Amino acid sequence: MRILGTAALALNRIWATKIRSLLTMLGVVIGVAAIVALTSIVDGASQGINKSLATLGTNQLNITAMAADSLTEQDANALAALDNVSVMFVQAQNQGTIATRESRVNARLVGVSSQYFEAVKPEIALGSYLSSSSFAATSKDVVFGADAANDLGITKDMLGTSVKLNGQDFRLVGVLDDQAGFGTSGRVYVTIDSARKLFSQYPYVSSIVIQANTPEQVDTLQIQADVLLRERYGLGSETTARYTITNQASLIAAVGTITATLGLLLTGIAAISLLVGGIGIMNIMLVSVRERTREIGVRRAIGAKQSNILTQFLIEAIVLSLAGGIVGLILGEIAAFFLAVLGDWVFSIRLDTVLLALGFSLLVGVVFGVWPARQAAKLEPIDALRFE
Repeated sequence: MRILGTAALALNRIWATKIRSLLTMLGVVIGVAAIVALTSIVDGASQGINKSLATLGTNQLNITAMAADSLTEQDANALAALDNVSVMFVQAQNQGTIATRESRVNARLVGVSSQYFEAVKPEIALGSYLSSSSFAATSKDVVFGADAANDLGITKDMLGTSVKLNGQDFRLVGVLDDQAGFGTSGRVYVTIDSARKLFSQYPYVSSIVIQANTPEQVDTLQIQADVLLRERYGLGSETTARYTITNQASLIAAVGTITATLGLLLTGIAAISLLVGGIGIMNIMLVSVRERTREIGVRRAIGAKQSNILTQFLIEAIVLSLAGGIVGLILGEIAAFFLAVLGDWVFSIRLDTVLLALGFSLLVGVVFGVWPARQAAKLEPIDALRFE
C-alpha cells in the first residue's frame, strides 16, 4: 500500500501544476509523434510501392532495349522457347498525341502483344482491357492509363467513342485504375500491330517481358536469357550489352532495403526531439526538487525514507514522459492518416511501432528522472528544513 500512497502523492503533485506538466510533456509529445508519423508514412509508402511492383509479378524479367534497334520480335520468340518460361509479351513505345473533340495532349503510346494484360493484370476503372478480338489485324481499340484519361477528361459515357492517336481514329474500350499496375497511369495502350502503323519500328521492340513458372526459377532464367541474347548478337561475357535485364524480385528487395534504411534515418532524426524532451523533463524535475526542498525536509522529518522520496519523484518523471508518449502516439497516427490520404499511399499502424513509442517514452522517464529523484532522496532533513 505504501507504493500506492507514494504514487498518489506523485499524481496529485502533477495535477496541482497542470500547465507546467503539459509544457514539460511537450518535448516528448513532439518526439513520439514525429517517430510514429514518420515510421507509419515510410511503412505505408513501402507497402504501396511493393504492392505496385508485385502486380508485375515476382517471377518476371523485364528486358529493356538500350537503343531503338537493340531487341527484335525474333529475340522475343527465342526467349519464349526457353525452358521454364510461362508467359512472354513484347512492348513497343513511342511518344505521340491523343485527341478528342475537346482536347489534345501528348502521351506515351504503348503497343503490347496479346498476353500483356493477362500477365500484368492492372486494375480496370472503366470498360475493359484489350480483348482477344482487339488483336485482330484490322482492329483499332485503345485502353487509357488513368493520367492520360484525366488529361483528356475521359468519362464513362465516352467508352466506345472515337479518339485520335497520331491523327488516326481508335475506339476507346477501357481506362485503367491508377492505383494498380506500376507505371501504367500516363500511358495509352494499343495492340502491337496498331503500334506499327502509328510509329513504324518493325521488327524492333522497346522491351520484352518473360515470366518464369515459379519465383524460384527467375534467377536461373535471367542467366539463360542473358546467355541467349549474347549468343544471338555475338557478344562476349565481358562485352557491354545493348539491353538491361531487370529482376522484379531483386527490385522489390532493393526497394525494401532502401525504405528500411530511410525509415531508420528519419526515426533517428525524430529521436533527437525525444532526447530534447527528456532533457526538458530532467530540467523541470531538478527545478521541482529545489522548489520542494522544505516539503522534502518535512516528509523526511516525520519518517519518510529515502526510497519513498526517490520513488515519488521517479514516478512523476515516468508519468510525465509516458503521458507525453501516449498523446504523441495518438497525434502521430492522426498525422500519418491524413498524410497517407493526401499522399495517396497505404495507411499503416504497426504494433511494434506502438510498443516502440511507448517503450521510448518509459525509458526517457526512467533515464532522465533518476538523477533528480536521487538528488531529492539524498537531501538531509535538517538541511532541507533550513532551506530558504
